[in-house]
Amino acid sequence: MALTDVFISPEGAGSKDGSSVANALQAIDSGDWSTDIEGLDRANKRFIFLEGTYAHTTQLTFSGSAPTDEQPNQWVGAKSDGTILRPKFDQTGLRLDLTNYPLFVNSANTSSINTEEHTYYKCLSFENTNASYSQNSIVESNTGDIDAQMWFGCNFKAAPANNNAEVMIGNSTIFSMCVFESTTKQYDRILDVRSNTSVSDCRIIGGGTSSGSGDGDGVTTTNYFGKLERCVICNVHGHGFNHTATSNRSNPHIRNSSIINCGSDGMKLSPPDSAVVQSGVIEGCIIFNCAGNGIAAEASDDRQSGAQIAAMGSNGANFENMDSYEDMIDVIAITTADFVDYANDDFRIRRDSVLYNFYGVQNFGAIMNEDFEFVSVS
Repeated sequence: MALTDVFISPEGAGSKDGSSVANALQAIDSGDWSTDIEGLDRANKRFIFLEGTYAHTTQLTFSGSAPTDEQPNQWVGAKSDGTILRPKFDQTGLRLDLTNYPLFVNSANTSSINTEEHTYYKCLSFENTNASYSQNSIVESNTGDIDAQMWFGCNFKAAPANNNAEVMIGNSTIFSMCVFESTTKQYDRILDVRSNTSVSDCRIIGGGTSSGSGDGDGVTTTNYFGKLERCVICNVHGHGFNHTATSNRSNPHIRNSSIINCGSDGMKLSPPDSAVVQSGVIEGCIIFNCAGNGIAAEASDDRQSGAQIAAMGSNGANFENMDSYEDMIDVIAITTADFVDYANDDFRIRRDSVLYNFYGVQNFGAIMNEDFEFVSVS
């Protein structure tokens, strides 16, 4: 059974029944969510959000039917004519190009949406502009509701003002081509991931590396973390990636990611639970300009890293508590000259860098090319 489309815009149009672009359902009424959108059934529906600003102050809570594994709900961004968007990064590869994106802008210290399992999101932007933001997620704080979700090409941005605040949380969730950004230096972590969550081709961006409060980590995982692949974590005042010392943890899987400008360690890794037999993988990563260590293991487990080759430079030290195992890791020394424009957060790899096309099919780190267009050869 095909999904039923419901077209939605901030002010609505025509009959406002959601049957077409010309009759888009009204999402915002008197500066907040409308009763029309609150009453929507979500099971087996595709919500097509047309470009525009969806300004609100409360969390959107639905009264209609919830999605199930057999009758999911999808939210997609679209141009004003109904053309479904596809995600793309800007020229530097650090942020999404938000042209034509529907912009969900929350000016209150609340989460924006009461989400549900079996919901899939594509090309949407969520921003909280409240100066006292203290939530643990811009969108949804209940980890039970955020199971079995996929976020593709979505943007999340906030200005946290609380040491326990987080920008986004994921539990058995897939994040792909998403950007998570804090514009301040007062937060616990930007992205909190748990229980087999997969994070690929994402960007995690902090407000700076010094004089922050709270732990200030980029990505923190607490148990059974899945994968972090082709991601950039930068400009955070704590650890870039923090594998915390809690129960039921397994070794992390981190590949071709760039961790740049951290106030503490690039990777802080706690030992796995004794019952977990899988081993970690850290491969093809750039760890640069971290005030602490590139890779820091717990003293009780110097084999934690799982790395064989890494590109590092300008860190306080490359390793901590690795003992003789650090000698097994081939470290490629790099400088700011390996990046296209390091001073302006353009972390693309220059063509004349040893990191460029290192593997024959891809660069070291997360950003593949110095530029994004093919060059013809005559």
